[in-house]
Amino acid sequence: MSYPIHKNKHIKTALFHPKDFLKYAKAKRKNYPKKYIIVFSTRLFSYIQRKFKKRARKVKELGKDMLLLDKVGIIKMKGIGSPQMVTTIEERIAQGGKEFIIVGTAGGLDDFGVYVCDKAIRDEGTSYHYVSHGKYAHPDKKLTEQIATMLEKKKISFKKGTTWTIDAPYRETKSEVEQYKKEGVKTVEMEASALFVLGKVRKVKCAAIFVVSDVLGKKWKPNFNESHVRRKLNQVVEAVVG
Repeated sequence: MSYPIHKNKHIKTALFHPKDFLKYAKAKRKNYPKKYIIVFSTRLFSYIQRKFKKRARKVKELGKDMLLLDKVGIIKMKGIGSPQMVTTIEERIAQGGKEFIIVGTAGGLDDFGVYVCDKAIRDEGTSYHYVSHGKYAHPDKKLTEQIATMLEKKKISFKKGTTWTIDAPYRETKSEVEQYKKEGVKTVEMEASALFVLGKVRKVKCAAIFVVSDVLGKKWKPNFNESHVRRKLNQVVEAVVG
């Protein structure tokens, strides 16, 4: 049996649209940003609020904390994983959003550092409800190049690379890690491929930058709370906010 269970469901018409939910939820805020940066870390969200305190206005929209900085919105995700990500971004798209950039942490299959994602392996379930089966999802090429240029201008060292998007972090098996290392995959996380597919379907620009917080080698090496990870996240988000 293939997944999704309902054959060819990606070409079927959905029963309701995100705009229907916005109407039900009585979302009335006007002048929504066209561009958004998506973060997961509460610490990073607080850093942005402090760093850009003269520009930042905190709001809550449909249960999510956001900062509005001029024409850019910062979305603070409450959890992890593709379903939450896609649901949230669907609603922002319905409100006029056109550009979405993940700035988050990821596991490293190579080493610590900053990685601009150039494609994502679709090992999650959400994207298959939107498009047919395929190994990779791709970010917007132009937006990805713009991000690389921003980082270069700020003299932030980075590499481009493929990410592996998976729903089950505690099922990242040794054999998979070894195989993806051989393929040159650089990072592993839980949202990118679904976001890229959503961007393709809804015709918006999506991209992702990752700071490696833990390395998957012969042994697992977590560095989630180390200063070098926090510092890189702060530098990257500043470069992208501008």
